[in-house]
Amino acid sequence: MTGTNDRPKSLARRTVVKASAGPLREVKVELGIVIMILICIWLVTLGVDGPPWLEVVLLFGASCCGAGWIMWRASRRAKQVLATEEEHSE
Repeated sequence: MTGTNDRPKSLARRTVVKASAGPLREVKVELGIVIMILICIWLVTLGVDGPPWLEVVLLFGASCCGAGWIMWRASRRAKQVLATEEEHSE
């Protein structure tokens, strides 16, 4: 055996780069919850024997409510972020 060490040299540790979740992180979480609720409603409509128009109306109504909620929360959060930025800039 030769006098050289066969083990690889230690690699330099790289720092972990973390991405910011952004100012709308809470809205993203709520969007995920709304999507899961809509999937559950869709699965329920598959199991219920009802007229097809009722299933469409139920899904459309739930989708509109979810979209309205997300739009309201996003605009409210955006206003909060803008107000905070204006306070810090003054």
